[in-house]
Amino acid sequence: MKLHTASAWLIGIALAATQPTLAADAPVSVTGEVIDSACYVKAGAKGEGHRGCAQKCADAGIPLALLEDGSGKVIWLASKEDAKTPNAELKPHAGHKVTIKGNYVERGGAKLLVIDSVTPAK
Repeated sequence: MKLHTASAWLIGIALAATQPTLAADAPVSVTGEVIDSACYVKAGAKGEGHRGCAQKCADAGIPLALLEDGSGKVIWLASKEDAKTPNAELKPHAGHKVTIKGNYVERGGAKLLVIDSVTPAK
C-alpha cells in the first residue's frame, strides 16, 4: 500500500469516526494483539517476530489495528481527537496484547472502535 493511499484511507476513517450517523454503542473493553493492518491482511503477519515491521509500517502511515482474542476479528481503531491517527499511542504495543476501552461507532457499514484507553493485557 502506497503512503498516500494509506494516508487518504486514514483520513477517511478519522472523518467517519468523528461524525457517526448512529449513536455510539455502550462503552466496551476489548483484548487482543496490536497488528499492522497491511501485513496482517496480506500475509497473516503478527506476533513478537513481526513487531519491528509493524512499528515501521505504523511510521509509514499504515493503520494499526487490533486482532481480537477469541474471535480473530480485525478491529479498526480511531483516535478521539480530530485529524489524529492512533498509531503513536499503539506503536509501543505492536505485536503485544492490550486491552482497549472505548466505544464503537459506525457509518456506511464501516465500524470503528474509538479509543479511550490502551493498557497492556494481563
